[in-house]
Amino acid sequence: MKVLITLLLAVASTMAAPDTRFSCSECVNEMHHLGFLINQGHEAITAYLQTNYCPTSDDVEECEEHLAFYYPHMLGALVQHYFVDGAVHVCQTMGICEARAYTCDECVQGLEWVEAYVEDPIMVAEMMIWLEQNFCINEWEGCKEGVAKYFQPMHIMAMEKFMIPTEICNQEPVCTGETHPPHPTHPQ
Repeated sequence: MKVLITLLLAVASTMAAPDTRFSCSECVNEMHHLGFLINQGHEAITAYLQTNYCPTSDDVEECEEHLAFYYPHMLGALVQHYFVDGAVHVCQTMGICEARAYTCDECVQGLEWVEAYVEDPIMVAEMMIWLEQNFCINEWEGCKEGVAKYFQPMHIMAMEKFMIPTEICNQEPVCTGETHPPHPTHPQ
């Protein structure tokens, strides 16, 4: 009888414990924040691709002038479409929902999921189709061909360099302990 009561108490206490999973609203908020992070990193991504990707291309000058410059815009459009507008969908693929404060570890886990998502070859192919159909406009000569030829290798290189979940999260209030992050144009 004592064993049964102990077992029932243990089960009841685990049911009363707060849920420690990353919630849907927290996940959606982090997906929305990705757009800001991409915009913030635009110059660094461009400089990195000009230095590291363009020397491997057929036309270094063309790459430095156009390809490396436009990649962050393409990435921004993809983040807007898939992770800002589609935030709930991405978070649903993680199997997440409910509301509460999340932890630094959960920030890292969430971005590791996003990293796997944006680096998956099938997803990269999907992104290329989306860019060709939604980013490139008819007036941009060679845009669709450029996406088909250059997006994948530039994306892989940029993600390897910049999509480091621990480094990204370690700049976020959930990991730094800040209660209000400083405004980018009003640093403390």
